[in-house]
Amino acid sequence: MSPHSIAFLASFVAVVLLLLAIDRLLRPGLRGLLEDVTGLPAATEFYLRAFVLVIVFVALAAVIGAGHADLKDGAHFMEYVWSVASGLQDLFQNLMIVLLVYVGLITVLMAALRRRQ
Repeated sequence: MSPHSIAFLASFVAVVLLLLAIDRLLRPGLRGLLEDVTGLPAATEFYLRAFVLVIVFVALAAVIGAGHADLKDGAHFMEYVWSVASGLQDLFQNLMIVLLVYVGLITVLMAALRRRQ
């Protein structure tokens, strides 16, 4: 197996675990908030699915875009670690931006719909 494949698989596994953790931590609270604010089950499902799609696409873009070009044949273990960590750094930056934008969107939605009620 080439060094690029090993680094890609390690990054992919780390990203999948991270996405599952984010989803499990945020989904119950977000579902409750959306159900309370909108009162529409279809709107709640839409915003939850949009959230999941966005974080999945951001994560996949980070994993595929990482490339791990710095690895050569016969690379040592720590070179793999640094290469994967570099890819995960980009992922965390992109996820932070997406989460901040999503929280801003939900805050505006909540403020607009609370005033109407």
